Amino acid sequence: MKFTKYEIKLLHHHMHFYDELRTGVKKADTPEREHFVKAVKGEVEAETAHEIAYIKYINSNQQVVDNMIHKMSFGKMNKYNPNFDDELF
Repeated sequence: MKFTKYEIKLLHHHMHFYDELRTGVKKADTPEREHFVKAVKGEVEAETAHEIAYIKYINSNQQVVDNMIHKMSFGKMNKYNPNFDDELF
């Protein structure tokens, strides 16, 4: 599974919110949020960068991605891609 720098940034900034929407802790109170939940459940095709990044995360080795997100938050080098401009994995 490959992630772009932008996708890792989205996950870094919005992971908690994505998880809350997926689990129902946060109500999907807009059409966009309803679509996000349906996309995560596989009921509709993922369309937005948020949906695509989170679905890729769910279907990936989450420990590896969490490590990349953690390192990004501290500005450390990513051993999977030192340039961190291209896709990873």
